[in-house]
Amino acid sequence: MRRFASLRAAVVLVGALGGAVIAAPATPFLDPLDTPAPITSLATATQLGAVARAGTRLVAVGVRGLVLLSDDAGATWRQTPAPVSSDLVSVRFASARRGWAAGHDGVILFTDDGGATWSRQLDGRMTAELLTEHFKRRVAQGDAQAVRLLEEVKRNYANGPEMPILDLWFEDEQVGWAVGPFGTILGTRDGGKTWVSWIEKVDNDKMLHYNAVRGVGTDLYLASEQGTLFKLDRARGRFVPLTTGYAGSFFGIVGTRDWLIAYGLRGSAWRSRDGGAHWEALATGVSAGLTGGTVLDDGRIVFVSQGGRLIVSRDQGASFKSLPVVRPDLFTDVVQATAGRVVLTGKAGPQSAALD
Repeated sequence: MRRFASLRAAVVLVGALGGAVIAAPATPFLDPLDTPAPITSLATATQLGAVARAGTRLVAVGVRGLVLLSDDAGATWRQTPAPVSSDLVSVRFASARRGWAAGHDGVILFTDDGGATWSRQLDGRMTAELLTEHFKRRVAQGDAQAVRLLEEVKRNYANGPEMPILDLWFEDEQVGWAVGPFGTILGTRDGGKTWVSWIEKVDNDKMLHYNAVRGVGTDLYLASEQGTLFKLDRARGRFVPLTTGYAGSFFGIVGTRDWLIAYGLRGSAWRSRDGGAHWEALATGVSAGLTGGTVLDDGRIVFVSQGGRLIVSRDQGASFKSLPVVRPDLFTDVVQATAGRVVLTGKAGPQSAALD
């Protein structure tokens, strides 16, 4: 579908009573952007979208603005307040203290104390305004491409601030990018205090979705649809497309200076050893989508899947071994917790798993 269903549509329940159809009493709508995350005793059994390391701390984020912290490698977790109740799907830390979380309604949250407290830097209302004004200025300057992009922005935000931020990446505490569907990409050079459009700086005429943004070595990549990745040409200040030979969607990217793996639908994983010029398919042994991945400190690769699988490779993706998990789940992300354990997130909260 070209459009997202509105996240703000009210659901009206009807029923029959004495032969008449009666609408259920209306309840006040609480906009997630204006409503702090609810504190819940079920936090550790609630759906999580992502997890990251902040120094020795682990920070996980999830539905309705849920943010969890663990200071014992995932053995125990506690909830910390967040200023919105929009679903959060990505979290990144540039250092032990400075990090960002993002998700539905175009939300980007910031912390400078390791995730203990959060403030809002951006949301869909603000993004709609800044992109509209940006492309209006470019149209006035005679930029022909900006006419089409301005129409895209109007279409994307016609129903309100429903466009999510799907992923974040920061090269350091100042320089970062945020990406989402329909060619949405923003950049910052001041730690998120201000964000600017990078939409026109990607060779993406189809306005493909950006599912992930990731730095690998000194390079920066976008994971997209139709087997496409985009790589930042730093000399030109533009992202250029890479053709992999795959026809499906990529959900993420992992790698080192020597190799790169893009992963996604139906257990697909494709590896390049030359910065994206050439690609080869890998046999993961998984049929469900790979939704999270990481490279461990010792070089091992770990992936999790929608089908509840945890797999590891010791040979840069040449082969994979399935590892047991206590509670198979629709997994969303994975991060190294200790030398011998990883933490997984999914529909039923966080859990840890042994690597050996």
